[in-house]
Amino acid sequence: MNYQELDSLDRLILKYLQEDGRTPFTTIAAAAGVAEGTIRKRYARLIEKGIAKVVAVLDPEGLGLSTRAIVGIHVEGEQGDEVARELAGLPEVRYVAIAAGEHDLIIEVVVPSNEALYRFLTKRLREIKGVKSSDTSMIMKTAKEAYLWNAE
Repeated sequence: MNYQELDSLDRLILKYLQEDGRTPFTTIAAAAGVAEGTIRKRYARLIEKGIAKVVAVLDPEGLGLSTRAIVGIHVEGEQGDEVARELAGLPEVRYVAIAAGEHDLIIEVVVPSNEALYRFLTKRLREIKGVKSSDTSMIMKTAKEAYLWNAE
């Protein structure tokens, strides 16, 4: 199933659940004008088909992790997949992407302080075999961080 196969009811369910994943099916059913059982079945299908996932989105600042940075990484040769796997295993790394463009990899690092970021960049990152160089941009303030996607 792809996004073009989603009908208006699927989209409505996804809209409600993206805004609040705990929205009762009865609320969605009332808004859609259908039975609660219809919403429950559609929800199960969306999960089964891999269209939606149920997750808890953590707030790094709420966990005391107030220093965030985006790091572009250049890797040696064809080691991008290996380096990405190793980075993905580090607790400080929240996001890893293999990229096309200026950098081979893009990561997001979340740590409690500037000192912790410094240690990550000068010690942990440099210890990873295949990392040639990196460019770091600190996130000073987040203007938008959305997990919402309008599939229309």
